[in-house]
Amino acid sequence: MLGAFLIMREMKQLLTFFLSLALVSCSPSYPGDRIKESIQEICSKEYGIEQIDVKIDGNTVGVYLPMKKLFNADFKEALMSGKGKIDVENLFQPAPEALDQVEDVLFSISRVLLSTDLKLDFYILQATDIEVTGLQLVLTGFVDDIRRVRLWDISRDEYRKRVLHELKLNRSVLWHKPVRALFDTLEKEPSLESIQKHYDIPLTPELLQSFFFMSPEINGNKYAKWGLGELRSTPLETNRVLVYTPVTIDYDPNEVPEGAYRLPPGTSLEYFFIVALSSHESKIIRTIPLSYVDEYGNLNKVPIPPEFNLEKDLESWETEFQISAIPLGDFLAEQLNRRMQTLLFSDERIQNTFETIQLNIRFYKEEPENYFSLDLNLKQRGTAPVPLVPSVLNEDILYLLDLVSREFVDVLRSYRFSDYAFLQLKLPSHPFSHNLGKEELELFRREKVDLQGLLLPR
Repeated sequence: MLGAFLIMREMKQLLTFFLSLALVSCSPSYPGDRIKESIQEICSKEYGIEQIDVKIDGNTVGVYLPMKKLFNADFKEALMSGKGKIDVENLFQPAPEALDQVEDVLFSISRVLLSTDLKLDFYILQATDIEVTGLQLVLTGFVDDIRRVRLWDISRDEYRKRVLHELKLNRSVLWHKPVRALFDTLEKEPSLESIQKHYDIPLTPELLQSFFFMSPEINGNKYAKWGLGELRSTPLETNRVLVYTPVTIDYDPNEVPEGAYRLPPGTSLEYFFIVALSSHESKIIRTIPLSYVDEYGNLNKVPIPPEFNLEKDLESWETEFQISAIPLGDFLAEQLNRRMQTLLFSDERIQNTFETIQLNIRFYKEEPENYFSLDLNLKQRGTAPVPLVPSVLNEDILYLLDLVSREFVDVLRSYRFSDYAFLQLKLPSHPFSHNLGKEELELFRREKVDLQGLLLPR
């Protein structure tokens, strides 16, 4: 993605600083069952970063860092200014204070992962702009690479190549924004007028009481705290989403006027909100509480039809922060994609010879053998895309294949990764396909045989 390419300079500076911190001796061991709390405590006590979430799935730990400002530019002003051409490079330049926070969280992650008894192979840091764009910077790294660079087993430049960084859109953040803003208002300014700003339908005191179990007499006075759980959402139709919201209401009964709230402190509630999406300002158009208070003052659950399995169905809905365990083969394939593209882009002969290069490498975990597949769609300058057969692969194509194959064997050997049987080279545009076995690739790496000898019949 263009944005990810434009922030590579900032990422190199960030990772250089991160590595200098990682070289510092680690703290005492962090118990594996307290990874989440340990990262949160370091971020809070040492850097004042309170709002982070941590999840673990198998061999992977993920950290979510919500940010009010990730980029220098004001996106809305830039896109609506009508001043002609937009300076895209400056638009996607991270704000210095954002990079500082990312550095601090990276260091916190490294301290814990390098001194814990829990076996974790990968870390993911997801820094997300939750205020305007929903864009997020995602850094993914291999834990053992941190150890190796500390021991000078790999260089800092090599380490930077191994960390994946990309810019993504987190649409759930945009979908949930009106709901989060609503509960922020309920906590800080709970008046009918203030709450109405988040709705695209007229509210009444009676509706407010039935939705949030609060008396209209509160009239803007701050009493309760509304603790949001993990929001989940799913699209309904064009520009409509359904947002599931678990929340806990808490307050000090000694400070709240009698009758201000119809629920005791610590009560957990669930809601569905239907949000109408808009490029200007998304609004709530319907609120569906999943609880109600009966005439005796008891809180009851709203009956849900048996065909609707709430707990099971919600598992497939989108969240702002979701991770899954990373297989090493998939990580290497993604890393090789980036490295090979950079390699070909920086090679003068390749750039002078080829007009178009489309490259994609994937790892397939299949029976009976795992393998990598490298697809290359090529168009040479000044030539028509005439199909070629293996016997007439020209020297420019062989030169390109030699470059990417060399990168492949060097990276996999550095990671000591051997859980694959072959590399499938495919040139769909020519067409050409050939499988290079692991033993053949090792001979090629050791320069016992050249690639032409492996690809072309003698």
